[in-house]
Amino acid sequence: MTAVGPPPADTGGRATRGPRGAAAIHAAVLDLLATGGYAGLTVEGVARRSGVNKTTLYRWWPSKPALVAATFRYAVARELPVPDTGSLRGDLVALVRSKAAFLGEGPGRLASDVLAHTGADPELARLADELLGQHSTHVAEITGRARARGELTGTVDDLLLADLLLGPVWLRAVVTHRPLSTADAEALVDTLLTGLDG
Repeated sequence: MTAVGPPPADTGGRATRGPRGAAAIHAAVLDLLATGGYAGLTVEGVARRSGVNKTTLYRWWPSKPALVAATFRYAVARELPVPDTGSLRGDLVALVRSKAAFLGEGPGRLASDVLAHTGADPELARLADELLGQHSTHVAEITGRARARGELTGTVDDLLLADLLLGPVWLRAVVTHRPLSTADAEALVDTLLTGLDG
């Protein structure tokens, strides 16, 4: 197994960075979550699967929740960049599609099992807040660009827009397990942009 030094002092063990072999570590976490769920995942199992010493893992992430949270932050940073298609509608459709893919097929499909444990651990509760708060951050970036292009002139409540836009994505991915097609994403965005009678 590979041993490496401790993290820089400013990471707090919670950044998307990690030791050498971080990609293998996070891949191991996701594989083990997929096969055994959060309850069945252990730091020892991640060490065996990734080939990284358990002491190295604990040096960077002092607990299983911290390691799992870091893995989701890593996955989100890699797989959910804010789209920039050149138009408000295009950006919002792309955002909905990427969130749906992440939650339905990508690492985010494991989120519901992990987030079910938020009441028992503050690290996972912080992760849930971040994942939900990220929606409004992404929407704010998109609406800010649209305002700069002159597509938006009025006031937009980015948090409310994010809830309306991405709530159905979470509902389908986590509760009803219904796929959200490109046509569904376009219809959702168009309904929000034009209104039911638009």
